[in-house]
Amino acid sequence: MLFWANAGSAAERSLPGATVESVVTMARAINPTVAAVTLDFDAAVHKIGAAGVLADPTLILEAWDVNRIGVGQRRFGIEQDFKLGGKYDLERGVARADADAAKFQGRATVVELIARVIAAHGEYNAAFEAVGISQDIKRRFDEIRDLLQTRYGPASVDRQDVIKAEIESATAEGDVVRRQGELKSAAARLNSLIGRPPLAPLALPTGFRVIKAVTLAQVQAQARSANPVLALAGAQTDSAARTKSLTDLNFVPDLTLGAKYVQRPRDLDTGEFMVGIKLPLQYEAKNAEQRAAGAKLSAAQARIEATRLRVDGDIADAWFGFDALRKVIQIYVARQLPPSRSSVDNARNGFQAGSSDLATVFESERRLRTVQLELLKLKVELQTKYAEMERLAGGSL
Repeated sequence: MLFWANAGSAAERSLPGATVESVVTMARAINPTVAAVTLDFDAAVHKIGAAGVLADPTLILEAWDVNRIGVGQRRFGIEQDFKLGGKYDLERGVARADADAAKFQGRATVVELIARVIAAHGEYNAAFEAVGISQDIKRRFDEIRDLLQTRYGPASVDRQDVIKAEIESATAEGDVVRRQGELKSAAARLNSLIGRPPLAPLALPTGFRVIKAVTLAQVQAQARSANPVLALAGAQTDSAARTKSLTDLNFVPDLTLGAKYVQRPRDLDTGEFMVGIKLPLQYEAKNAEQRAAGAKLSAAQARIEATRLRVDGDIADAWFGFDALRKVIQIYVARQLPPSRSSVDNARNGFQAGSSDLATVFESERRLRTVQLELLKLKVELQTKYAEMERLAGGSL
């Protein structure tokens, strides 16, 4: 018996769901979105190797003076195109900037996913605690119902209190069933975000994640250095700047170098060498490319400032909401929850002593349940706001 109990507890510990860290770790490991952005980054990195390299050479085989007598000359040669003016370095720079953009885009996607996982775990934990609250209320209502049945007996004429207790007990039982359904729904959402089947087992949550007290300035400072959306805008601007520099070299001609070996059946073999220059005569097209690249660079630079302002605004919005929620929770815990519990205890003691009526007991129980459920709702909102600030900051605070 002890062996099976230990085995069961070990299996429970291996499941995700008990803490936020457990679900975040598994989401990073198995979520297909994380795998997709990793592969996108790999693809962008591999493109660097294909940028800024010589084009494939051209192999030339020629037959000259072909007539009924035969082939007068056979020529074997090779031609190679060369770009001048540092174009190869700029092409590699554009590819590296695009790879950085893919990396930051992937990081932004992962950070957003983790924020959603954290918020979903908060909902899962709240749903679990709500089930416990509903079960406690049902247990207390059942105790009151049993007490009344014992007090009045089955043959009593005045059974209104017993009937009221039966109704309240049935209502509490229905609330338990509804809360259990919400717990299953929350577990399915959490599993989906992790990357698991909706019905995959989860460990029971052990409580909400501990929230650190952070200032608005701290969050904004971290976001300026770690926010992946800002970094993505910077990488896109770098790519646009290098592309603009590349188009500025449109009027630098490219070269083609070639060499041939000439076989002459009735004469000495000879060689030929060739130099070709591509003349940049399409002025309108090249000017249009330069103007387009310049406009794209200006747009990227403006986008950086717009992104910075938006991130700062979103952080301020999230932080003020977070700060207000934290203070409201403190008020609930210090000034609403204790009196509500005392009210329940006083009403129950008074009812058992015959000094208070049944309606007062039920009213105090409902008031306590409302405060407890509202407190859970506030805690979920607090977890969501904190996760949103971490997403905007680019990582854990």
